[in-house]
Amino acid sequence: MKQQLIKLLKLTQKIFKWAKFHKKISLPLVISLIILIIIFKPKNAVIIATQPAMQSDLIKSISITGTIESQNSVNLTFQSGGTINYIGANEGDTVYRGQAIVSLDKQKLEATFRQAEQDFTAAKAASEQYYSSHTNATESYDEKVKRTSLDAIQNKAYDQMKRAEKDLTDSVLYSPIDGILTKAGLKNVGVNITATTAFTITDSNSLDFKMDIDEADIGSVKTGQNVNIILDAYPNETLKVKIDSIDFVTHTTSTGGDAYTIKGNLTTDNKDYKYRVGMNGNAEIILDRRKDVVYISLSSVFDNNKAYVKKGNKFELRTVKVGLENDTDVEVLSGVEKNEEVVLDPTLVKPQKGFRIPFLAK
Repeated sequence: MKQQLIKLLKLTQKIFKWAKFHKKISLPLVISLIILIIIFKPKNAVIIATQPAMQSDLIKSISITGTIESQNSVNLTFQSGGTINYIGANEGDTVYRGQAIVSLDKQKLEATFRQAEQDFTAAKAASEQYYSSHTNATESYDEKVKRTSLDAIQNKAYDQMKRAEKDLTDSVLYSPIDGILTKAGLKNVGVNITATTAFTITDSNSLDFKMDIDEADIGSVKTGQNVNIILDAYPNETLKVKIDSIDFVTHTTSTGGDAYTIKGNLTTDNKDYKYRVGMNGNAEIILDRRKDVVYISLSSVFDNNKAYVKKGNKFELRTVKVGLENDTDVEVLSGVEKNEEVVLDPTLVKPQKGFRIPFLAK
């Protein structure tokens, strides 16, 4: 366009010089010249951004969020209500396997058990007396009804005795694991509680990072894949785990979509309780990795793997062979070399149409 403008300017000088000697037709020529200048005036140049082809590791990954949870957490409840007479640990305390956490006052439970035991003894004696007086004898209908009733009373008394015995045995809650008492339904001795009062113990050294992955991505995820995790509480630290489990059954998320739960075990030492249940973070699941490859922006590739490479003031159309791609970049197997400048937006490159002004062309 600049060259054409220079030609137009030179031509203008010639026309005006010629017009001095041909005044009758000079006006039409001047008008024609003005029209040509307007039509072929160079437009503002479009800046076409480029980026050099890079060479390094290329990673394909999925980014999702997740939360720390414990692999091993137990809830303890009493089988019956009662009055607390001992508290062995408070909420937040470290407890050990076999340690007594809390116990009920046994006096009432012992009295209930003794009464149940006596009721069973009496029911059993009544049943044995009936059988001892009806050996080798034919029962009447009324006698059969009586025997059935005595048997039922004995069985019921036995069940009540066993239930009272278990309530007495379970009047002390023991921790089945090492961990932290993360929930305690009470704090004071002498408080009456119901059977629904719960105590929770959480193992602080068996933590998982739990993530929900969209149904559309589940086919790309496999056990053993690497996961990089950055917790909100520690933004400058990256935890590296592997996927240990993938749910077989999908579930509905809070947003109404379908997702699968996947988990990775945090194998780091957590004696100081640095990592806690409920901590949130961002996870990057590494699906594939190519080491030391040449790659360009994914936006540079168009129309069946074509790309424009800048050569001086021109743009050269290349056919590229591509490999691994992620959300932003794509591996180039051939067609573009390292450090070559590649156009980021191919739509800005407009091939010349070849139209030429006859009297300007030489």
